Amino acid sequence: MAKTRIIVLKLKKLLRIAIPAALILVLLILLLILSLTPEKNNNDVEPIVPTLATYRAGVYTSVIALNDSYLNLEVIVDSDHINSVRLVNLDEATAAMYPLMEPAAADISAQLAAGTSLEDITLSESSKYTQTLLLGGIRATLEKAVLPETAQ
Repeated sequence: MAKTRIIVLKLKKLLRIAIPAALILVLLILLLILSLTPEKNNNDVEPIVPTLATYRAGVYTSVIALNDSYLNLEVIVDSDHINSVRLVNLDEATAAMYPLMEPAAADISAQLAAGTSLEDITLSESSKYTQTLLLGGIRATLEKAVLPETAQ
């Protein structure tokens, strides 16, 4: 028969082994993480250049005609950034007739608020034409907000 062995470990001995082992493990993990992250080259940093004001800050609106109904488009801008785009006073009949208008406007608004320029907006395949129509309305609205010095 096998003899049963009882091993008695003192807490001090256990701590003397466990703490250094845990520290070595943490150091190895940190070394691995640091060796895998790419290094930044200081030459790649672009200098911060103050931007000139592009728009007159405010809320600008325009109307988009869709067959026999009209959509009111509201664009809120700062001096150099488009904050939001939304459809205002959208009646239930128009919303039912054109169900992609509100999601398309929300998608464009989110991209513009994130800093994407009007030319770099990514159009989704499901509402490409709706977003193109809204972008035309946004461009027309922004013409009201452009400062005379920056107009080309």
